[in-house]
Order: sequence, then C-alpha cells, then structure tokens
Amino acid sequence: MNKLGFVRGNIHMKHVGTNTIETTRLTLRRLELIDAEMMFSNWTSDDQVTRFLRWDAHKTIDDTKNMIQQWVNNYQCDSTYYWGMYLKDGEIIGSIGITIISEFDFKGELGYKIGNRWWNQGYSSEAARAVIDYMFRNTDIERIDAFSSVENPASRKVMEKVGMHYEGLLRHYYKTRDGFHDCTLYGIIRNEWEQTY
Repeated sequence: MNKLGFVRGNIHMKHVGTNTIETTRLTLRRLELIDAEMMFSNWTSDDQVTRFLRWDAHKTIDDTKNMIQQWVNNYQCDSTYYWGMYLKDGEIIGSIGITIISEFDFKGELGYKIGNRWWNQGYSSEAARAVIDYMFRNTDIERIDAFSSVENPASRKVMEKVGMHYEGLLRHYYKTRDGFHDCTLYGIIRNEWEQTY
C-alpha cells in the first residue's frame, strides 16, 4: 500500500515491443533506413497524406531518413509499437503505431497514415485490426483510443470498421498546419475486444 492508501498491484504494463505481424495482404514490421526512398516517394513527401499530421510533408529523402532513424533508436525500448505497412511484395505504403499514453492507466493511442494511392482499399483497417489484436493478445493494455479531425471522415471509418466505439467530440483537440481541429474520439477496451474474438 502506498502513502495515498492505494493497493498498487501491477502498476506497469507488460511490454513486448514491435514484432512482425502478417495479415492477409500486409506485412507489418519495423522500419529500416533502406525503406527511406520508397517511403519518401509513396507518402512522406505527400501534402495530402500529411494534412492531418503534426509534421509537414518531407522535402528531401534525408527528412525521411531522420524520421526512420528516430524510430530505429526507439525500437531499443520494448514499449515502442510502430510498424511500417508493407505489401507482400515489400513495398511500403504507410505506417501504424500505438503510443502508450499512460503506463499507469494501461492506455494507448492508435495512429496510422497511408499513401493516397492505397486509400479506400481497406489497408488501414486491416493493419489497425491486426495491431489492436497484437496489443490485446501480447500486452495487458486495457484501452486503446484513436481520434481524427472532423474533416477526416476516412480515418473515422477505419476506427468504426475495427470495432472502436464513438465516445464524443473533442473541441480544438489537435493542431496541424491548418490550425486547430475539432476531433471525434473513439475507443475500445479489453472486454469489448474479448467479446469479438
């Protein structure tokens, strides 16, 4: 019992890190520096893809290499969950990750981005479903959130397709180069996931 009178029990999440996941059409795996050129041409340099992100479209391959290097460094920590989305032929079309936003609350946040040539083909949903499964199966995460700008209905559709539930509107929740965005919040908790598998 701590000084506040709470029984602590297990206060930190169990982590397993970013391991390769195979889905029907995709391989989800760690990013590598050799992916930089393909990432740059397929999505990191695209203003459409980065419109709702916190960073601007990359101007050079070096920008993409620097971003990949940060992830490569982060992979040394087993609480990092970040995958490149690769077609079975090895082409990288996007990325997806879970950010642990509270170890104490066993809570993570899902985020994804994908090149516009692969929009509306179900790839993001396929990857998101696999990542949610991976987290609930391999860690003791309790809740996974996701949010998207009200101006980004395609992202909202992904959240709905993978079994997340609408939880409300967050006003001026997120700032991009366009300014502040109102966002829709979605979430899934462990017992909801268990009921579907």
